[in-house]
Amino acid sequence: SLWQLAVDYFDHCPEFGRVYLELQIERVPLDTERKALKVLRICEQRQMLEQVRSICKIMAKKALRNNRLGSALSWSIRAKDAAFATLISERFLQDYCARGTFSDLDLIDNLGPAMLLSDRLTFLGKYREFHKMYGEKKFAEAAKLLLSLMTAKIAPRSFWMTLLTDALPLLEQKQVIFSVEQTYELMHCLEELTTGKTLPSDRHLVQDEDIEATKIELLRLALARNLAAAIVNEGTVDT
Repeated sequence: SLWQLAVDYFDHCPEFGRVYLELQIERVPLDTERKALKVLRICEQRQMLEQVRSICKIMAKKALRNNRLGSALSWSIRAKDAAFATLISERFLQDYCARGTFSDLDLIDNLGPAMLLSDRLTFLGKYREFHKMYGEKKFAEAAKLLLSLMTAKIAPRSFWMTLLTDALPLLEQKQVIFSVEQTYELMHCLEELTTGKTLPSDRHLVQDEDIEATKIELLRLALARNLAAAIVNEGTVDT
């Protein structure tokens, strides 16, 4: 195409070719991902780092507008855009809360070191790791990870109730999963989350508050039972 011919032409202009090439690249319409990847490859080959970041950001925003979260996250990681990766990670978590499942599992499961780009992305990757451990019945490892997400402040506070609710099935296992120390830490997290909460004045929020109050009571009961069982279990092990 014409723009690719221009790239070849500017490559052979010794004085101002690089400058004109950068200007030309910025004018290329990124109609499809295939075309964007082609332009991106040209920029990467020529160490045009600013243009690389710009292309990735444009494609990330375009994918997000079309609600293609996986593609948006992938582009934001390539752009090394921590703020945008945080925003998309939030959308993934909201999506999970609404549907109860993760989309784009292949991408989330293979984040690797890229998850360190932002705290929220780290949490997304680790939270998915928790679900994998739980699904594989690695309950002790899952419990340890779940607790660390809260105590290390990796999890956003707004997500703590979801994590505590995830702990319920582990607390109800016949085998004691959480130790005495871990149970106390869970209790502390629950109290920290609920201390100072006031009743809503909006009637529409009352029903949601009732559901949350029920969850809190169930958690307190499950934690108390687990604490008693853990004390007995650890006392038996010690003797």
